[in-house]
Amino acid sequence: MQSVYPGVFRLQSSFGSNTYVVRAGSSTAVIDPGLALNAGRIVEELREAGLLGSVTHILLTHHDFDHVGAAPRLQDETGAVVRIGAADAEVLAGKRTAGTWPRQLMARVPARRLNGPIRGIAGAEEVFPGVTSVPTPGHTDGHVAFLAGEVLFAGDAIRAKSTRSPGGAEIIQFRLFPQALTNDRAEAVRSAEILRGLDARWLCPGHGRVREMAA
Repeated sequence: MQSVYPGVFRLQSSFGSNTYVVRAGSSTAVIDPGLALNAGRIVEELREAGLLGSVTHILLTHHDFDHVGAAPRLQDETGAVVRIGAADAEVLAGKRTAGTWPRQLMARVPARRLNGPIRGIAGAEEVFPGVTSVPTPGHTDGHVAFLAGEVLFAGDAIRAKSTRSPGGAEIIQFRLFPQALTNDRAEAVRSAEILRGLDARWLCPGHGRVREMAA
């Protein structure tokens, strides 16, 4: 595991999307376990780190298969509760359409259904000790980011791109995903502004490297 911040790690076996781990006392939350075909590697890395038995929560930023595919296997192994935005929970349950036509096609990727508890997230709340949900609709209807102290788990609410100032300092720009993968662009723009206004130092995106946003 790659240490990001005290109590926060990125799994080296992440595939499809970045998978993060947050520790709180004797409990562990896993954020976006990634593609189904990689579930075994995620489970094994957690087991080797001595954390598999402590996983109590699986936090999902949104319903796309590259973020949630491994969740059923991980839930079966741990009995953890799954937390996801309420609208996206309805998509996983087959009660709501996925949104744009490319996303509807992605939603047809064969995947196991979650057999354990799923609790929708309706707003800002503490979803795990020290971790607060930040509603960020746009990419999907129920997209949520998570904030743990100075660490922001942005999912696919934004894409981060870095440039350099004349003095050499890194400047992080927030970009949106293409229109075909964005259910509501106006909402996505508002969500990006919400994330930009948070007092976070470390950005943990759904794709790409972890970045330090401020010294």
